[in-house]
Amino acid sequence: MNNKFSVNDWTLSANSISIPATVPGDITHDLFKAGVVQDPYFEMNYQLAEKYLRQNFTYSATVRFESINKAKDYTLVFDGIDTFSEIYFDGVLLGKTENMFLQYKFDINNLVTAGAHTIEVKMLSTLNKMDTFDCKDYFATFNTSRIFVRKAQCHFGWDWAPNLSGYGLWQEVYVLEQSKQRIENVNYTVLQDGNVTFQIQLSYNIRSRVDNMGVETVKGTERKGDKLQILFENGQKAVVDVNGKKNVIGLKIDNVELWYPVGYGKQPLYKYTLQLVRDGKVVDEYYGKIAFRKVELIQSPINNDTIGYTFLINDIPVYIKGSNWVPTECFSGIARDERYRQLIQQAVDGNFNMLRVWGGGIYEKDIFYDLCDEMGILVWQDFMFACSDIPENDSDFVQNVIKECEYQLKRLRTHPCIIYWCGSNEKTGAYGLCVSHGDYFVNVILAGIVYTLDGTRPYRGQSPYGLTDVGNDVTSGECHHNSLELALREGIDNYRSLVAQTVVPFTSECAVMGPCSEQSFKKFFGEKTLWPMNEVWVDRISDNPYASIRVPFCRREMIYITTLYGQAQNLSQYVSRGMQVQAECLRAEIEFARSHRGQNSGILNWMYTDIWPTASWSVIDYYGEPKQAYYQLKRSFAPMLVTFVQEKDGSQFLVAINDDCESCMRVNITYGQKTFDGKVIWSDTLNEIVESGSRFVRRLPKGVDAGYCFIRDNDGGKFNTVYSPTLWKGFIPQNDFIVTSKQISERVANVTIRANKLAKSVYLFMQDNYKYTYSDNNLDIDGGDCVTVTVTCDEPFDVSKIKVKSFE
Repeated sequence: MNNKFSVNDWTLSANSISIPATVPGDITHDLFKAGVVQDPYFEMNYQLAEKYLRQNFTYSATVRFESINKAKDYTLVFDGIDTFSEIYFDGVLLGKTENMFLQYKFDINNLVTAGAHTIEVKMLSTLNKMDTFDCKDYFATFNTSRIFVRKAQCHFGWDWAPNLSGYGLWQEVYVLEQSKQRIENVNYTVLQDGNVTFQIQLSYNIRSRVDNMGVETVKGTERKGDKLQILFENGQKAVVDVNGKKNVIGLKIDNVELWYPVGYGKQPLYKYTLQLVRDGKVVDEYYGKIAFRKVELIQSPINNDTIGYTFLINDIPVYIKGSNWVPTECFSGIARDERYRQLIQQAVDGNFNMLRVWGGGIYEKDIFYDLCDEMGILVWQDFMFACSDIPENDSDFVQNVIKECEYQLKRLRTHPCIIYWCGSNEKTGAYGLCVSHGDYFVNVILAGIVYTLDGTRPYRGQSPYGLTDVGNDVTSGECHHNSLELALREGIDNYRSLVAQTVVPFTSECAVMGPCSEQSFKKFFGEKTLWPMNEVWVDRISDNPYASIRVPFCRREMIYITTLYGQAQNLSQYVSRGMQVQAECLRAEIEFARSHRGQNSGILNWMYTDIWPTASWSVIDYYGEPKQAYYQLKRSFAPMLVTFVQEKDGSQFLVAINDDCESCMRVNITYGQKTFDGKVIWSDTLNEIVESGSRFVRRLPKGVDAGYCFIRDNDGGKFNTVYSPTLWKGFIPQNDFIVTSKQISERVANVTIRANKLAKSVYLFMQDNYKYTYSDNNLDIDGGDCVTVTVTCDEPFDVSKIKVKSFE
């Protein structure tokens, strides 16, 4: 019925350059592969790419047709072009592009014949185009003219991304051969009882035109008697007559299973086939999946001066645990499916249930949402505006953006994983009482588009969002909130006290920085620039314009390290101590928030992974290797958590939290306080049942301000943990542990670590460590305890090659 002809074998040319091109891909990456430019991800080479980013390039390819069916429509489709271009087919100008986030379709019926045809895409330099914008009345962080360009805003430099505005054909290019009368778009709405309503738009209309009184004025010319039928995997079906361009089908799925986020239930997806039938023959088909789930956002009073922000899925309050997602590559077209699979699986393994697609990046590729649907990861979806004004008084800009938002809504609205639309990130006005451009656009125009084309999910105009004059309000809505900036003034060793000052209803960004591994550092720094810190470090791990104290991030990390553990003398110490700071601070933030369940309903750290090799906010680095913070989040996000927290008055509490919606939790532990050398100061026991969705709190004796607290599970080790009120300040490493290894199969091994004395941040690693999956890592093991870690890999490996070291 329909055929798809992929366009392959592209060539990229400009001036004297003519090289093979990969599509989907990126011009700068193709230049690197061809040896024209040096690796833009190494040291400061990205700065050398600008002269090529100032040039116009042409993509060329040939598409061949053995024959042409005049009864069909032929459409040239570009799923994504980044950003400004002119499209030619056999030398005929089809159109121009100016938005990375749109799909472009061109009717080539009058041009296509049997034989070969040439497609040319003349890419126009984004940087040259930006030079023409008048930005004097607008504000944006990092780069003001970027706000007029509809492409990933972080491509123009951020505190974690280079100023490397790559461009090219970043998604697939193909020709569609389709029925002239076909299914154009499908949406659905569901109820929890199994009732589903499909809204189906066709490419044609059988209805006659009518006047305002409903009287026919012109006879219809299209085929009547056409039918739409929908077939489900379970054998259920429904058939209706085609009534117009827009049609509906309603039916009820028997014994329906509801879709839940991971940790709260299963993720059943019902596959269906929608068919357009004429004279008993199928003339077009559409394939899809539906899921039954209900989403609500409840903003109800917690007390007199605090309003909650709680997500309900199928009427069940879900405590949100997750991270902020930024693009996985500077060059959007080279992001591969395997990386998406790895990262989403790591989110599930890390006890995450939400990823927020941040507004300075991209509307993600289909595979991202498909995987989240299948694996139960909730998605908070920003529209692509970040940290700036929105030029809503520019009519051409607004019309361009309206097309973008309508296209993306129609593309994404059938994904059950998406539970929240957000109009912008940190738009000017989100903090304080700033007057800014863009409020009308996000609060009225975009809100109207969302509720017209979807209406099944909550929408808010920006993040952070509050109900008072202050956008980033700690008494309502959701906040971008952490204590890292205060810690630069007050001392990182006071971090727990700073965290305890405020309980917020929902934290959508909690930012704490930390380095990547030594192996990763050595991939993007040369030997001469690797250590000590230098101008390359300052450039790579830069700064944030929001910071009240302007210190480059790499030196800021060193301040935190030095305050707690003494100045790092080499790269190994910098990595070990810096990772420790990030992990402990994020632990403090998350576990404090979770301990106030009922007042706080979720926390997302900033951020999940990196757009290029660097050493800043992420918990999984660019190469896919989890940092210590990832493993700490995995423990802090565990459905059943027993830990310690500090409150505002300085008192310490033992807290047991149960987010498991199906079971009660028995807590049978011994807990207490020890000196750093392992001497028990005091201990107690707890044997309690903690109901699902609840918490249990017990105050600790006064004076818990030295050494560390411990928990030992009397039933076998599930809740074992250690805790330092001062984030292990003054701790002297005690590397007294024994390692034994066992090869289970050629791709699986177990490593057991038995600690004679407290072993802090025990780290297992191998060469090319990103290839290996560890059931746990960066472990804290109290004296007398042992932990077994399972190591797996897609390739055979030798367990004897695994190395183990601890905090230094």
